[in-house]
Amino acid sequence: MTMPEPTFAFFRALPRTAESRVALASSMQTLESALLLIALRRYPHALSTCAAAIESAIKSSVVRTERSDTFEKILDAARKESKGLSAFSADSLDAFRRARNRIIHKGFSPRDDSESVGLLLEVGLPFLHQCYLDLFSFDLWNALLPDHVQQLRIATEVYLRAKGVADLERSYCVDGLGHLIRWTLKYNFSTSWEIQALVEAEKVGKDFDVNYERRQQLEHILSPSWFFECPLCRELEALVCHLDEDALSSRDVIPDRLICNNCGLVVEKADLYLGEAILKEHVQREKQAILKEYGL
Repeated sequence: MTMPEPTFAFFRALPRTAESRVALASSMQTLESALLLIALRRYPHALSTCAAAIESAIKSSVVRTERSDTFEKILDAARKESKGLSAFSADSLDAFRRARNRIIHKGFSPRDDSESVGLLLEVGLPFLHQCYLDLFSFDLWNALLPDHVQQLRIATEVYLRAKGVADLERSYCVDGLGHLIRWTLKYNFSTSWEIQALVEAEKVGKDFDVNYERRQQLEHILSPSWFFECPLCRELEALVCHLDEDALSSRDVIPDRLICNNCGLVVEKADLYLGEAILKEHVQREKQAILKEYGL
């Protein structure tokens, strides 16, 4: 009796060999669970789940491990097997491992969110990527859906910039990734009548009228503002952003608040650097048009 092929929600490519696909199936599905937990804002649980994905990948590889080995021993064995993995500092892996142990054995609270996001972005996910690459010749960043990888890169960029700001809760850095996951899975959690209502609204044009009216309201509230295509839902001119006035007077364009009229993405001014990073490419394309509109 043949086993059915595993299914994935966030991967567009699988390992090339059948052997690697079998070996990595559990780890890849566990990683997807970690991404879902990020979308649910359960960041410490996402960290411990990412650790489980790492452990599964290493145990399924050529790295010699024993069934009774601790997570610390498993990490050490993998680092001895690979130059890429040995490049990760022992201190950073120890911090990741200690957080994982604390979360598994003692639980977690919202106070752990910021640390968990930082360890995921700086240690857990990059280490998992290197495990796949070095032990299975499988590039995780090329295999995941491109929009999700882009939001993950944005989250890492924002976190590294925000790291130097004292007393800042940094779990917001993955808000773009979390929102994208919730949006792409929206129909999986919608009832049939909700989906039908959306279809009917689009047919008769009600959805367009409501969105247009709401967009005008947002334009007034967020002035000085500009409209962009939303990088997450891809709806044209659905994302309204507030432009930093001091920067604008200096002929610079920095979006510091975002609201998407279609998918509901919201980035607050307190979410340092996030709006700027999400719209970085869009601003580069439209900067001159924006400055011209505001007479600059």
